[in-house]
Amino acid sequence: MSMEKDIFLGFLQELEPSEPQALLKSFELFHSLLLEANAGLNLFSRTTAPSELWTKHFLDSLLPLNCVDFTGKNVLDFGTGGDLPGIPIKLAVPECRMSLLDSTRKKILALDKIITELGLSDCKTVCSRLEDFKGESFDFILCRAVKLEERYHAPLRRLLKPDGQLIMYKAKNIADLEGLKARELLRKELHYGERAIFALSRKDLKK
Repeated sequence: MSMEKDIFLGFLQELEPSEPQALLKSFELFHSLLLEANAGLNLFSRTTAPSELWTKHFLDSLLPLNCVDFTGKNVLDFGTGGDLPGIPIKLAVPECRMSLLDSTRKKILALDKIITELGLSDCKTVCSRLEDFKGESFDFILCRAVKLEERYHAPLRRLLKPDGQLIMYKAKNIADLEGLKARELLRKELHYGERAIFALSRKDLKK
C-alpha cells in the first residue's frame, strides 16, 4: 500500500463508515476507472501521480464531511471535472442525491460510464453551463476547482434552496471570497498543503 493510500485509509476510518472495507473497495474501483478515463481526457492534471489521487483528490474531496452532513440532501457538484468532489462524497454518503455538472460532452460521457461501473443510484450527470442549468434546487452546491466569479452568483442563488449553502474548497487563494460573508467551517494542514472549507448562504451571494 502506498503512503498516500495509507493516509487516505486512516482518514476514512476516522469518518467511521458502516462498511469500511466495502467503501475502500469502491474507492479502489473509482481509482482505476478514473485513471483509465484520464488516459483519453484531461479529467485531472496528468502531472498527478496515480498514488496522489488518494490524498490530493479523494481525501481532499471528503474534507467537508468533517463539518457538513449531506445525508438525505440534494447536492450539486459545480464544475465536476473527474467526478470530483461529487463521487467521493456520494460514495461516502450514499443517502445523498448527487448531480455532476460539466459543460463538456466528452467528459460527461466518461463520467456516465464511471457512475454505471460503480453502480451508483441517485447520481446523475448534467451537461450544461451553470448559467443555463434550470429546473432543480439544491441543499448544497460544491465548488472545488472553480473560481467564484461574480457572473456565477446569480445562477448559484437561483439553484440554491432558500436555506441552501455553497461549499467552497480553498487553499491559499481566497480572493474570490473577499467582500462576501463566507464562514470558515474547517482549516486543516495536510502533507500536500493547507486546505480550508468555507460556506456561503444563498443571501450572501450577490444578486
